[in-house]
Amino acid sequence: EKKCKKLFPVARGCYGDVSVTSGIMAASTMLLACRGLGPWKSFCFRPGCVASFGWQSGSVRFSSSEAVYDVVVSGGGMVGSAMAAALGNDAHLHEKKILLLEAGPKKATDQLSKCYSNRVSAITPGSATLLNSFGAWDHICSMRIKPFQRMQVWDACSEAMIVFAKDNLEDMGYIIENDVIMSAITKQLDAMSDRVEVFYRSRAVGYTWPLPYQTCDASPWVEIDLADGRRLQTKLLVTKPSFSV
Repeated sequence: EKKCKKLFPVARGCYGDVSVTSGIMAASTMLLACRGLGPWKSFCFRPGCVASFGWQSGSVRFSSSEAVYDVVVSGGGMVGSAMAAALGNDAHLHEKKILLLEAGPKKATDQLSKCYSNRVSAITPGSATLLNSFGAWDHICSMRIKPFQRMQVWDACSEAMIVFAKDNLEDMGYIIENDVIMSAITKQLDAMSDRVEVFYRSRAVGYTWPLPYQTCDASPWVEIDLADGRRLQTKLLVTKPSFSV
């Protein structure tokens, strides 16, 4: 408990790029380190800063009828969905109640369009390892994927250029359509529906933070207001870059 209280007011992890892998590691570490999950805990992605933790004061009226989750991932897409799937696959968290809020409709997983999409991502071997850890990589490999072994980067305003290439080099990464990645992750979320609940077409419109001290009529958790009028509570909030703690 003492360790948790020290961590949250000051902890910030800045690693340059926002990555799913380091985000998963940060959230998993916090969940395992702070099993009690106290009232001030929150987690957010930011550009240039993987994780930021803290509390803000706010008045929260407690209602026992509101659903309480251990973790709510607010914002799906590839990053949020991968986060939810990785947390749901973690053996240490199987007893936790995890929810993913996805603003869009559920992606079709039964068939892949014959037309290639120009919306693609360059997936590093590290991200491939993450996707493999919860079973999505096998689905991706059975659909469409193109590894690359050479990279050329050039400047638009000069002749400056750099090339990464070497004979017998292992795959530097993989070019994969975003729809393929989402389809694979969605299949795995369906397979772990007993551990990870997904609300499709559900978007958070407001967050209410608990007071840093306990009162008899206040909730000890973060409250989330959804666009459809529902209200949830969570012990740990994982949110998207546009939301700042």
